[in-house]
This record gives sequence, C-alpha cells and structure tokens, in this order.
Amino acid sequence: MAVERVPASLGGATSHGRLLELIRSTGGLSRQQLLAATGMSRATLYERLESLLRRGYIYEAESLEATGGRRSRKIRFDDRGRVVLTIALGQTHATVSVTNTRGKTLRSLTSSQAIGGQAQSVLMPLVEAGKRLLAQGTGEVLIGVGVSVPTPVEAETGYVAHATTIPDWPRDAVARAISEAWEVPFVVENDARAAALGERVSDDETIVYVKVGTGIGCGIVVEGTILRGARGAAGDIGHIRMAEDGPLCRCGRHGCLAAYSSGRAIADRLGGPGPDPLQAISDAARAGDPVVEPIVEAAAGVLGRALSATITTLNPDRLVIGGIIGAVPAYVEQVRSTVMATVVERIADGLAIEAGDPGDQSASRGLVTLVMRKVFSPAAIDAVANEAVLA
Repeated sequence: MAVERVPASLGGATSHGRLLELIRSTGGLSRQQLLAATGMSRATLYERLESLLRRGYIYEAESLEATGGRRSRKIRFDDRGRVVLTIALGQTHATVSVTNTRGKTLRSLTSSQAIGGQAQSVLMPLVEAGKRLLAQGTGEVLIGVGVSVPTPVEAETGYVAHATTIPDWPRDAVARAISEAWEVPFVVENDARAAALGERVSDDETIVYVKVGTGIGCGIVVEGTILRGARGAAGDIGHIRMAEDGPLCRCGRHGCLAAYSSGRAIADRLGGPGPDPLQAISDAARAGDPVVEPIVEAAAGVLGRALSATITTLNPDRLVIGGIIGAVPAYVEQVRSTVMATVVERIADGLAIEAGDPGDQSASRGLVTLVMRKVFSPAAIDAVANEAVLA
C-alpha cells in the first residue's frame, strides 16, 4: 500500500495563505495531516479551513482510509472550473490559449501577427480572440491573464522595459489593453523567460532556455525563480557582440549574436524562402536539405560559443533550445557539440542539452505558473482574509 508523505511540521500558526499553499503544493491533506504539518491548534486550523472553504479556495474531496473512527476526507485546492487566458506574442505570430490551472490547453488559436505595427492594431485582435475562446467554455471562471512579449519587461508593472522589437509601443500598452478587457489579475513577461519557466521539470533545477525564432531570447530559471536582472533585461543575449566587423544587426550594431544565429539571419542567407521562411527552413533542415542544413549548423555553432560562458557561469542542470528554429535537431546537436567541446569537464558533467517546444506551449505554461503564483500567493490570500475580517 502506498504511503502518502506528510510534510514535516511547519511549527506555529500558519496563515490562511500559507495553509492554502501547503494544500496546493501537496495535492491535498486530511485535517489530521494538516494539524501535524502546521502545529496549529485544532480550533485555529478548523476556523481557517472554514474560511478558505467559504471563499471557494478548497473543497472536501475523497474519503481516506478509516483509522479506527470516522473516515476523514482529503482537503484539496479547488481549481475546478478555474481557467487562465494566455497570449504568447512573437515577432511574426501569436497564440491565444485558454488553459486549466496546471497549464493544460483547453482551447487555442494561433495566427500570423506582425509585431511591428501599432500597439492597438496588434493587441486588440488578440484580446477579441481571447474573449471568443473564453465564451466557448461552460461553467468556467477566469482567474487571470498572462501575456508574453519578445522584449524585456518590468515584471512588477508589466511595462515594456526596452522596446527593441516594438519601439513605437507605449510602455504600458500591454498592461492597459489587458486591464481594460478583463477585471482579473494579470502578468506580462518576456517570452523566453516565460518559456524557461514552462520548460522546467521541477523547482529544484537550474535551467537555461534559449528561444531561436525570428530573433534570439534567453530565460534563466534557478530553483523555480526567473532571473530577471536589475532592469528586466537578464537573458537578452541576442545582442552580445561576437565580432566587431560582423554582419549588421537590426539594432544598428555589427556582429551581434542575432545577426549570426537567429531565424531571420538564416533566412537572409538563404534568400528568405517562401511566404513563411522560418517554417520552410525548419522543414528543410529536419529533412536534411544539403543547402539549408550546413547554414543552420553554422548559425548554431556561433550560438554554442556564445552560450559557453553562460553555461560555465551558471553551471545549470539543463540547457534547452526551443523555438521554431532552435528545436530543429541539427541546430540542437550543433549547439550541444560546441558547448561540450568548449566548457571544462566539471561543467559538462551531468549537463543535459536538449530540444524544447518549437511553438508557444512552453510560454503558455510558464505564464499560467506566474498567474497562479500571483493570484494564490500567501500574501494575496491573506489580504483577502484580512479584508473579510475588517469588513
């Protein structure tokens, strides 16, 4: 018979928010297990459980085995019917999804969307798409919205920090569009950082994620926490200068990493094949095209050299290469061989280098995680509980 692991005692009284966090993180516990884990008095625990139950945060689930008396029931986090809306915005397309609270996609729509236009012309169709997807659900409650954009973002405000890819957008364009459409909490994050969070397999690992699509972005997650930097620009590796006399980058400088290794740079070298050049490049490289594959591998080699310093500095568990170009096997393998040949053995030992999701699913999952952390953080739950007491 499987034995459920009960957390060691937290010691002392536990707030409403901490109690809910414990229930969420364990998947549910009985009242007796909660008493043992928190060290709370029975009266205080039951009062706080009743408060959480009354507000719809928890529910009494399946009966547990009897222990000589009345069968106890497991107390679970109530995520039934709760959904999150995510908008993963890239430089040439966007994916709008309705997901459950664990990041599983329920309904989704991907469309071509050039990000170079005015903010309203880009964002309003995505907002309307989100409203249509939400209207298709039955008995669902929207608890939050997450948006990812391919540019540095101020996490606290949701404002664009450095509008390299969207220079004509007001800094608060995304935050304003979402807050005007829905009266729920929202988060705005850089696309690569959101995807890095979505690619993690546990909160114990350190992961470096690189998205290679039209441009190049990087996200770093350490023990479940995104590394954002002092001004929200951590991971902006696309403009590392690889050579002073290198090709011209769209930022106006010469020799940036993006001018060598991005999907746009590869497409430029190949003459921009077809109406959807990145998809054409991905398809050709996966098929082993003798013209495309060497150019893709050369671009990946430059990225591998640039990442070697990052890998040596952070010593991560995994390096994940995602995006429509980055997830191509030939691209990933060239990055792997370059990094492994460059870093010292103690850094390479145990390092996994693998392909990530070629689309927007990783970013969507990461956004759901951020929304859930914001909506159900201990501080947010305690604030609701305190408001009720004051009222």
